Amino acid sequence: MKNTRVYAFTALTALTVSLSGAIAPSAHGATDDGPVTKSSDAFAGSRAAKTVDTKKIYDRIVQKLPADWQSRRDAARAKLKIDESPVERALRSKLAKAAAAGKASANVIDPTQYDCGPTKLDAYVDSILANVDAGNLQLLSMLGALDAPTYDAILFGTSNGAGYQLLPAYQDSLTSTFGTAQRFWDVRLNDVQLMAMHGEMVVDENRLASTVQYMYGVGAADATDIARDIITMVKSDNALRNGKNPIFTLNAFAFTGKGDPDPVIRKQKDKMVFGDGILAALKALGLNQVGPKAVLGHEMAHHVQYEDGLFDNTDLTGPEATRRTELMADSFSTYFVTHKKGLAMNPKQVLQTEESFYDVGDCSFDNAGHHGTPNQRKAASAWGAAVVAYSDNPYRVLPSMRLATKFDKVLPELVKPDAPTSIEAYRAAAK
Repeated sequence: MKNTRVYAFTALTALTVSLSGAIAPSAHGATDDGPVTKSSDAFAGSRAAKTVDTKKIYDRIVQKLPADWQSRRDAARAKLKIDESPVERALRSKLAKAAAAGKASANVIDPTQYDCGPTKLDAYVDSILANVDAGNLQLLSMLGALDAPTYDAILFGTSNGAGYQLLPAYQDSLTSTFGTAQRFWDVRLNDVQLMAMHGEMVVDENRLASTVQYMYGVGAADATDIARDIITMVKSDNALRNGKNPIFTLNAFAFTGKGDPDPVIRKQKDKMVFGDGILAALKALGLNQVGPKAVLGHEMAHHVQYEDGLFDNTDLTGPEATRRTELMADSFSTYFVTHKKGLAMNPKQVLQTEESFYDVGDCSFDNAGHHGTPNQRKAASAWGAAVVAYSDNPYRVLPSMRLATKFDKVLPELVKPDAPTSIEAYRAAAK
């Protein structure tokens, strides 16, 4: 039975391992939020002016929640299999290299052999969080508020819904690329809905209350009160911009509920969701031309994987299983973007600008959400371009399962520390 999955540039989880521990939760709600460490450099001295005591509001919210609210929060997130976002990975990467040094195991590659220095995305995340109050952000994260737009899009979003329309500047380009991708692959993709995710929903009382009800199973009245208090917390911090700060939506993801035992999830349409935050990040990184199309290609590759059962068609487990599907999606995306029947972009130009993938590579080798290092993602993309470049028939689109089989064969080469990242290096492996 296929499980629900939300993959790729996906939603933000609790940041307590990376944020300041300056504000201690109440005894009622502080048993399972994980270790607290010193604030990262991104938050050093950052304290936006607040007009309310958010700690008091947090305590008031916790009193309305069931005693096992943290477990319910985590269970709701796990049920949807919401993956971590580039924001969380960037924050966690500040600590991961030191924590992982010398901790190789039989199932996880040796982190000391891989280059995982700071990326452009790290700097971007620092910039959007520079003026956000770290304590306020921690409390919102612990309450699950940073994930609210993701829950809202999955559970209530529709492609024609007024609150889920793509930003006008990207509407035509993404819709056109989406249609091309649907026709390109040999599996059924015409039932996938393309839509947006906007951070402003975190200050929409009705929508936020519906999300709170789903996460915690509280009654409508309590959900509304909690939503009002969360909105007060968000509005108290000018740097959060009433939800428009990219932190709330710095992700894009593919979703399917097919085969899920939960009828609420099973009835949801297949979706591809673009957050305003990921589009803002790509623009800030100078990737506005190719980046959104490459991300869309990556997300559509996940839908191809859903249809072909490729998440379950492997003996790999844990971080290595996730890395496989993510690197495969990178290669499938580049195959689509450069293929003559896809977007027909220049392969070398695509690889030079496809940093939308490379910048979210990470070094969390023992984390179940490990997506691959920047070099591994470059290698996977280079291989995808090589399959197109060295094809005997440049107009033929390989069946997706055959392409996946070829990828699995070359995967051990792609994950080596010294894996080449040029198209030419994969001439033989592309055949």
